[in-house]
Amino acid sequence: MSPAVASSSSSSSRKPPLRVAIIGGGPSGLVTAKTLLDGASRWREEGFEVEVSLFEQEKEVGGTFRYRSYAHASLVSSKQLTSFSDFRMPFAHNDHLTLPEYCDYLSAYAQHFRLPERCKRWALGTRVVQVRRAREEEDGNHVVTWQGGEVESAHFDALALCTGLHVEPSVPEIPGLPHVSTAGAKGSKRGEKEQEYTPPNLTPDQARITTLHSATFKDPAIFTGKRVLIMGTGETGMDLSYLAVKARASSIVLCTRGGFLSFPAVLSDFTVLGQRFEGKLPIDGLISNLCETAYVHPWIGASRLRWFVSDFGLRNVVLPALTGTKAGCSQWVGELPPEKQGRAYVFLNKSAKAMPYINRPYKKRSRWAERFAEYLNPPDYTEEEVGIDLAPFPSHVTPEGEVVFTRNGRKEDLRMREKLREEPFKPDVAVYATGYSQSFPFLTDDYPLPREADVRGVWKRDDPSVAFIGFTRPGVGAIPPQAEMCAQLWSLVLAGKLSPPRGKGHYNLLQPAEARITYGVDYSAYVSQLARDMHSDPGLWELWRDYGVKTMLCYALGAAFTVFYRLEGPWKDARVKETVERELWDTIVRRGVGGNLMMGVIPMIFYGWLNALAWLLEQVLHLALLPARVLGVVEKESAPPAALVDVRKRR
Repeated sequence: MSPAVASSSSSSSRKPPLRVAIIGGGPSGLVTAKTLLDGASRWREEGFEVEVSLFEQEKEVGGTFRYRSYAHASLVSSKQLTSFSDFRMPFAHNDHLTLPEYCDYLSAYAQHFRLPERCKRWALGTRVVQVRRAREEEDGNHVVTWQGGEVESAHFDALALCTGLHVEPSVPEIPGLPHVSTAGAKGSKRGEKEQEYTPPNLTPDQARITTLHSATFKDPAIFTGKRVLIMGTGETGMDLSYLAVKARASSIVLCTRGGFLSFPAVLSDFTVLGQRFEGKLPIDGLISNLCETAYVHPWIGASRLRWFVSDFGLRNVVLPALTGTKAGCSQWVGELPPEKQGRAYVFLNKSAKAMPYINRPYKKRSRWAERFAEYLNPPDYTEEEVGIDLAPFPSHVTPEGEVVFTRNGRKEDLRMREKLREEPFKPDVAVYATGYSQSFPFLTDDYPLPREADVRGVWKRDDPSVAFIGFTRPGVGAIPPQAEMCAQLWSLVLAGKLSPPRGKGHYNLLQPAEARITYGVDYSAYVSQLARDMHSDPGLWELWRDYGVKTMLCYALGAAFTVFYRLEGPWKDARVKETVERELWDTIVRRGVGGNLMMGVIPMIFYGWLNALAWLLEQVLHLALLPARVLGVVEKESAPPAALVDVRKRR
C-alpha cells in the first residue's frame, strides 16, 4: 500500500513517533540512523519524532568493509571526501585509510553519536527474514520479520534499505574451471532458494586449480610460487594482481573484458623540465566547485559539457605530455574503446599500483619526451619483479588445464597469443574479481528495486516510505558521503519539512540501458544536486557574510565535500567552519599555485563565461517568447511544487 499524500497544512495534534526500520549496518545504515535521530532532535518541537530500529546480520558494524576485506586493502577515496560531515578523521592521519582503520572509524562514529542507545532496536547479529507490506487492517506500512535467536516481527511506517552494492558474489561460468562456492549467490532474486549444484566432470588437470571469488580472499600467501589467473580489472582485480607480484607469484595473468580507465587515487611524483614535483594529491579533491558544480546554468548541466571539455583537455594535452599516453594516467594497454573513454561514461579505476608491471612490455617513450616530463613509478617498483600479463577473458579451460582466451584483436590479445605459442598457461590459482550483484531475498515481490527509485535514486515517487540509501556509485568519489546526503534528503521529506524534488537531475553517467552497471553518477554533480534540492547549497554572499573570506574561497576552490552543505540550509551546523578552514583549506594549499591555477582559476574563468553566455541567451529567448507566453501560445515550463508527504498510514 502506498503512503498517503498530505497537504502542507499540519495538524495541531501531536503525531506518534515515525517508526523506521533500517536494514544494513554499514556506513549507509549508520548515517541514515544518525540523520533521522538528529532530525528528530532538531524538529521535536514541531512534532517530528522517530523510533529507529537497525538490523545488521553480522556481529559488528562495518558491512562489506569489515567482512569482505583482505590483507593490505585500503580505501581509494580520500579521508577528506569519505568522512561524514560532522565526524572527521584526525587531521594528521594519512589521506587514505586501510579497511581496518575505516571499520574502526565506523564503530567510533556509532559510539560518538550514541546510536546503540538512541535507537529503539540495535540488532547486530540479526538476519532479516522477510519484509512484506502491511495489510489494510494492520498497523503501519511494512512488517519486518527477523531472527537473532527467536523469530520476531514488528510494524514500521518507513523502511531504509542500506544493504549496499556488494552483496552476492557474481561468478561467470567458465567451462573447465572448478566451481566456486558462494553462499547465497544463487537465487538472489526475491528469496529463491539456492539451487542444488551438480559439479561438472573435471579432469585431474582441471580439478587441481584452486578457484575462489575475491569476496573470500584474505591472504596473498596463496599466490607465492604459483601461476595466478585473475579475472576482472576493477580496483579489486588490480589490487590482487599487485599483491600477487609482491607475494612472488611465478607468473600472473590479469583478464579484462573490454578495457578500463586507470587513474591513481593519489598522483605520483613527476618531473617537468628536470624539476621534480611531489604528487601525493588525492584526485577526488581536485575538481573545484565554482562554475563546475555551483552556479551552473541548467543548460550547461544538462549538456554535460563540463565533463567533455575537461576530458578533452586531460586526454589530449595533460596526460600525453606528462605520461606519454592518453588511454589513462600512465596506462599503455587495456584502453577503453573510443566511445567509452572519459568520466562521462565509466568508473575510474583508482587502484594503480599494478600498472607499472602491466605496462612493462608496452611502454615506449622517447628519451626526449622523458626529459620534458616524466611520470615516475612508485618507489617500491623494481624491474626484477615478475610482470603482469594482460589478456582477454577466458573462454574455457582445456582438459589439460590450459586456459583458452577469447580473441578480440586488441593488443593484449595479440601479445597473449604470441606467448601461448611458446608455452601454454596452466594456472594453479584462479581468482574471480568479477564484482557483486544486488540481493534482496527478504523482500516480497510488491516492493520496488533500486533501479526503480526515480527520485534522485533514493525512492520511487509513489512510495517515499521505502528508501534505497547507498545504491548510487560515483565515477570518482565515495558512496558514504553520497549516502549521507541521500539520508538528509529522505529525512527532510519524512519530517514534512520538504516536498519531494521534481525534475530530472543531470548527474547520471552516460551508460547504455544494457550496461551491467546502470547506477553510476558523477559525484560532484550528484551531491550538489541533492544540496540544491534541500536548499543546502551555500551562496558566495551568504558564506562571506556568515563565515568570512577564507570559508568563501575554500568553497569556491574546493571540491564538493559534504561539509560545505552543512554551512547553510536545514542541516546547518556552524561548528563545521573549523573543518572547512583547516582540513579542507589544506587540500587547496597542497595543490600549490600552479595546481590552483590549472584546477581552479582557469576552469572557473572558462566555465564562468560559458554559464554567463547561457544565462544571457536564456534572457534573450525569454524576451523573444514573452508575447507568446502572454497569449498562451507557449506553456510555462515550471511545474507546480510537489505536495508534502506523510508516510503514516491513514486509518
